[in-house]
Amino acid sequence: MKKYILFVFTAFYFTFNVQAQEVLKIKDYRQKVLEYNQDIQSAQKQISAADEYIKVANSDKGPRIDAGASYSYTGRPFDPTGFKPSNAPIGEWLPVHHNYNANITIKQDIYTGGRIKSSIKLAQMKKEIASAHRDYTGSELLFYADQLYWKSVGDKEALELARQYQTSVQTLVDVAKNKYEAEIVSRNDLLMAEVKLNEAELEVLKAQNNYNISIMNLNRLMGKEIISSTVVEDTVDFSEFIFDTNDVVTRALGQRAEIRQSIAEVKATHANTDLTASKYKGNLHVFAKGVYGAPSPQLANSPEGNYYAGAGFSIPIYHSGKKKRELAARKIESEIAVLNREKVTDQVILDINEAMYLLDEAAKRVELTNASLAKADENLDMIIDRYKDGLSPIIEVTDAQVNWQIAYREYIDAKVKYKVACTNIEKASGDLYQSK
Repeated sequence: MKKYILFVFTAFYFTFNVQAQEVLKIKDYRQKVLEYNQDIQSAQKQISAADEYIKVANSDKGPRIDAGASYSYTGRPFDPTGFKPSNAPIGEWLPVHHNYNANITIKQDIYTGGRIKSSIKLAQMKKEIASAHRDYTGSELLFYADQLYWKSVGDKEALELARQYQTSVQTLVDVAKNKYEAEIVSRNDLLMAEVKLNEAELEVLKAQNNYNISIMNLNRLMGKEIISSTVVEDTVDFSEFIFDTNDVVTRALGQRAEIRQSIAEVKATHANTDLTASKYKGNLHVFAKGVYGAPSPQLANSPEGNYYAGAGFSIPIYHSGKKKRELAARKIESEIAVLNREKVTDQVILDINEAMYLLDEAAKRVELTNASLAKADENLDMIIDRYKDGLSPIIEVTDAQVNWQIAYREYIDAKVKYKVACTNIEKASGDLYQSK
């Protein structure tokens, strides 16, 4: 019983609580979805994280400053008294048990074999990959949002269709009742019309439920309370869709997020190869170090300061063929990335050409179903008039009503698919989502 009461409340809430609301347009719905969606927010944070990693890579250009401290106790320290100069102060050249110091070191790389440059390039490509992923997520999200929106509008129009069909059947019941009472037709006509009326009432209930569920899905995607009223457009409009087909394939190859990501992945593998090679090209650095502690330079127990400065160079000579194998693996990774870029390119070209065919087909389908609806409407009016005049049996009327309903449904479905096809070609060309 509780479930039934909830259903009735929901139906009434959706039906009667939408009167004063502003109609939600597709453009506004897209914006709300983009602002709420967690995947878009996560993708944007990945770009911010990639920015930080670029700064991390750039920081290796500057010097590194490190500080340290140590302490140790020697139970049997070296006794330097036998080597003590004759003029040395009394407190120097003594055994030192306590060894401690604090130090600070400054180190600057002079040559790294291209490690820093490659690290920066790799970090930049990872940011480009993250940016392309954000754009891909946005494009897929808007495509899905458009599908939900136009389905909701189509379900709303289908609800109105169900109500019109119910009204048409109710009119038939009234006509059949009058003719039965006038003893023009048998009771069979009235019973048949009343059965159709019950079916029509059920159709209205189903259509109302479909519309309510569509609105709930619509609300979920834009972060609105699921059980809340949202008003969409009354009908799916079939208006002219202006789309620039000039160089559309070239435009798609330049805009699609998948292409940008595949190109960035190729460049990332090249940077990774250079980074690996840099480990075997040697490293040159200079450094300066300051120390304060005991023993002092004169082997005294009291602490004193000291400093060092110098340069260092190291280069790997032989690592059992590790360099050759690592670089071979990196080369294979680059070849895989190139193959994937070619695969993505082929898919994008197919997508845009397929989308143009689907859009053309969807437009023609709307025109044909609209023409069929006009004929079904005309046929229904004619059959009803013939039934009133006693020239046609009631079965012809009910068949004409069903045919009219089917034609109307197909027309609505055709318009929804046309709207989705319009969005699909924008998605295929890369025009659908443009990041700010």
